[in-house]
Parts: sequence; structure tokens; C-alpha cells
Amino acid sequence: MRNLADFLVHLFRHDGDLERIYVSAVHDRCLLCEESISESPAYLTYRVCPYCRFHYTLSARQRIELLADKGSFKESHKYLRSVDPLSFSKKGAYGKLLSQDQNRTGLTEAAVTGRCRIDGTETMLVVLDFGFMGGSMGSVVGEKVATALETAARRNLPVVALVTGGGVRIQEGVLSLMQMAKTVTAANRLRDENLPFIVVLANPSTGQAYASFANLADIILAEPGSLIGLSPMRTLQQTSKIPLPLDAHTAEAHVSHGLLDNVVDREALQSRLAILLKILTNQSMGKGNHNQLLKSATEEADVEPWEAVKIARHDERPLAMAYIRAMLDPFIELRGDRLSSDDRSIVCGVGFLCGDPVAIIGQQRRPGLEGERYHVYPDGLRKAQRVIKLASRFKLPLITLIDTQGADPGLEAEEQGVGNAIATTLSLMVGAPTPIVSVIIGEAGSEGALALGLSDRILMQQYAVYSPISLNHTLGGTYHDHLLDREAAEALMLTSRDCVELGIADQIVPEPKGGSHTDVKEAASLLLTAVYKQLTALSKLSESKLLKRRYQKFRRMGERSTYSQEAMNREVELLMNITSGTRRRSRVARGQRKRTSGEESHEAQVSAAE
Repeated sequence: MRNLADFLVHLFRHDGDLERIYVSAVHDRCLLCEESISESPAYLTYRVCPYCRFHYTLSARQRIELLADKGSFKESHKYLRSVDPLSFSKKGAYGKLLSQDQNRTGLTEAAVTGRCRIDGTETMLVVLDFGFMGGSMGSVVGEKVATALETAARRNLPVVALVTGGGVRIQEGVLSLMQMAKTVTAANRLRDENLPFIVVLANPSTGQAYASFANLADIILAEPGSLIGLSPMRTLQQTSKIPLPLDAHTAEAHVSHGLLDNVVDREALQSRLAILLKILTNQSMGKGNHNQLLKSATEEADVEPWEAVKIARHDERPLAMAYIRAMLDPFIELRGDRLSSDDRSIVCGVGFLCGDPVAIIGQQRRPGLEGERYHVYPDGLRKAQRVIKLASRFKLPLITLIDTQGADPGLEAEEQGVGNAIATTLSLMVGAPTPIVSVIIGEAGSEGALALGLSDRILMQQYAVYSPISLNHTLGGTYHDHLLDREAAEALMLTSRDCVELGIADQIVPEPKGGSHTDVKEAASLLLTAVYKQLTALSKLSESKLLKRRYQKFRRMGERSTYSQEAMNREVELLMNITSGTRRRSRVARGQRKRTSGEESHEAQVSAAE
């Protein structure tokens, strides 16, 4: 077998289920690579092959033991059992199947629920067990899942759900189907209370659970190689007219299509969940002493416009991800628009900035051939919208890093609704009830830049540029992108200094001499200091005052700036000159009329005397 996906496809084609994988946990050699695994700590503790990283199926109890803090799990509704509501098939057949699986697994049903702590965070845990009737969604499973979600909503607890199986329980007929509706209504209760919901999809995750509560989570993770989707693999094979791709229906394929946030190895799962829970419940990772950052002062020199354009477009200028990983520790990337794509021109996620939880979105230029454009695409903006909503729900300060030539001008982007994507993103940004700081780290072009730049504070790196149109479009007159020269750059007023004087940007972030690419570490440190100062100041404002100031900031944009004030002063001075000149001419005219009148009177008197 060439890889894990190939192996799983082969297994389903011949066996139709995962029973071999479940039982194989007691074998000495890995089913996939055939290496000896019986003495491996990774296998003995996590049931993971240390060589090929194949993840064997775990029982619900084993998963709980790996995730929950020792001794903290308290099970709920442990003895809730299924009956045979339809007297399906032969008399007692369903009851016999239930009894067999209860004796074999030690469970009363395919779902185990209860409260626990994950690295100290109180959490509601929901685990489906594939070993119990394939983890199918019977009435009791639906009831236990819904009750756990409702209890979490009532007690203000985050929820972590681990799904394996989740298909229809045919023995309960349409009642099994109704469990989808039951769990979705309960999941909505959790969302209404703005409580975190994280789902982990394991091998396999198909059917009703996948198409109901599991896909309503704020963050969806998956174990490597897991078979995931609405339909079972056998159904896909039977309905497909062409051979399926080797990675079809796998976790990795779902990530590439934007349907999952990430694939996480089982050995790293507990720590990943612990960090996510701390971020989404707004816990700090130890404040530390960051007062020095608040006291630090920096100076930046003026930049000649043409020099700024060249450095902003430098091939080695740091990408958004370089700054994100330097500023946030740790950082967890969230991927996909949950529709069909994971546009890599926008990267985003959550993490800790100086110990405080934040959300971050970065426009990421993609390295390629010289002169290749880097634009914003609709699916990338939809991914960004997910993170904006996440930040809004959980009151996470939001940082956006801007570096784009503008929105993609192609037909495909238009057909996918790029205009709607920009407008919706702008609307979400202006209404997000959390502090937002945007930083232009390279080139900010037109609507594509503004989409993520509608924030409380707009910072610009020293050599960054901001243009009202994409510089790769016609600039008007004789200026085209290949003829962009010093005169055009000066006329457009692109530089950070220009933008501050126009009232568009609030602060200039200094860069190392010659640009950030000359010393990425120092550039990231300067950026971190500037962003932390702004977020600290914004955090002192109430939500209502924050939103009011943001509204006023953009409502009045262009009304007052250094240049507009100078223009008004010139207008006033001109009017005063005109007025004073008119008055002066009026006084001269009156004097002339008086003199003329006096002369005429004198002449009349002389004439009368004669």
C-alpha cells in the first residue's frame, strides 16, 4: 500500500467496515506498514504507529483517559439505555444486538457524556464510540448528546465532542433520523449563549452526526487519515462513475477543500484542545511583565515615495505568517471557508499575544514568478469572515495584517461573488464588538486592502504603501503598472507619512534600515510593540464606546486632515484677500467719487461768481 488513504480505500472495498482496525489493536505488527509496534510507547499509550502514524480506533473510555485531567471526569446519564421502539425485524433481534455490544464494550450506549477538566478548564465532554453498533445515532445517543449540550449552555461550559461513527441506526427507523434535529436544536442553545464548541472527527465520521451537531462547531479538527463525510465509502464507490482519488473522503482532503480547521495528530490533541479552550474562554497565559513595551518609544524617518514602492514590493519582504509566528506564542491556524476552499492568500487563527488571547488574520502574498500578482479572493474573505465572527462571539481582540495588490479582477472571482465577499467583510469589521488593530505590512491596494482595514487603529510599517487602486491596474493618464515611476508614486500619496497626514493611518511602525527584509526579527519586535500598545489602550474602552468611535472614525473620514485643513486655510486666505481687495477698491472708488463731486462743486461755485 502506498499510503494511509490507499490502505483505507482497500479495506473498505473488501471489508465494508472498520472491525479489523478496531480488533487489530492487540496485534504485534502495524496493519499498514507491518512494522513491529507492540513495544512502542506511542502505540501502547495512544494506539498510534510510531512509523507510519496510522491511528487505530480507540474506545470512548480510552479517549476520555487521554484527554481529561486525571480523576476529573464525572459521567452523566450513564445508565440510560435503548429499547426496541419499532420491534424491528425478528422479535428481540435489536435487543439482542444491544445486549451483545453492552457486554463487549462495557457501555450502555454508543455515547458517553460528562463533565471534566482539560488542563484545568472545566469542560463538557461528548464521545461517540464506534465499537458500540458503529457509533450509530439511536434515540439514546441523540438524547445524551442533546442533554450534554443543553447542560453546558445552562452551566456556562465549553463543549468538546469526539465523533467516531455517527451513522443511522436502522433498527430505530425514522426515529434515528430525528436525532439530527434534536442535537441541532441543542447545539443552537450553546451558540446562543456564546459558548465554545469544538469537535474532533476520528476514523470514521460519517452520516447523521457529521451532518448535524458535528458540523455546527466553532472549530472542527480531525485525526490524520480519518474517513469523513456524509456518505459511507462503499456508497461513494458504488455511485461514482470514475475511480475515486486515493485521498477521497479523508481528513486531509477535507482540509484542502476548506471543510475542516486542521488535522491534529492524536499525541498532540490534548495540548491543542487545552490551548483552544483557554483562548476561546478568554483565559490568559500568565501576564508577565510587559510594561517595558508600553514605555518604549521609537522614531521613524520619512521615506521617499518611489523608495517605499520598491521596498513594499521587495521579493524578500516578510510574509504575514512570518510576523504571526513571531508575535503569537503559541499560534493555532484555522483553515477553510467551510464551503469548498482553503484560500492560502489569507491565513488566520488564534493564539496568545504577550500572554493574552487574540484572533489574527493575515493577507499572505504567495511566492511565485517575478511580477506575479497577489490578490484577495472571495473564498479567502469568507475564511476571514469566520474568524471575525469567532472573535466577536468570544470577545477576542482582532489583529489584521494587510498585504495585497487588491481584489482579484478575474471573471472567476466575479462569478464567486467577490463584491459581496468584500461588502460582507466590511460590515462584519465595522460591527465587531471587540478591539481591532490593522497593520499594513507591505502593499495595500484598493478594496482588497480595505476589506480587512476597517478597524479602530490603522498602523503602517515605515516602507508600506496604501493605494486607492491596484498599482497593477491603469493608474490614469500615461501611468501603467510597467511605467509606474517617481512622479506617479508622489502624485498618488502612497507612503505611510502621507496616509497619517491624510488621516487614514493612525501610526507609523518603524522598520530596520532598508526595510523589514534586512532584519525580520527586529521588524517583528517593533511590530509587536506597536500592536500591543494599541490593543492595551483599546481594551480600556467599553464595547459601546469602541463601536461609537469606530463608526465616527470612518463616518468622518476625509472631513478633517492636515491636507484638508491646509486647503481650507488657503481657501479662507483667498477669500479674505478677495474681500479685503474688494473693500480697498470700494474705498478708492468712494474717494474718487468724493473728489469728483468736490471738483464739480468748486467749478459750479466759480462759474456762479463769474
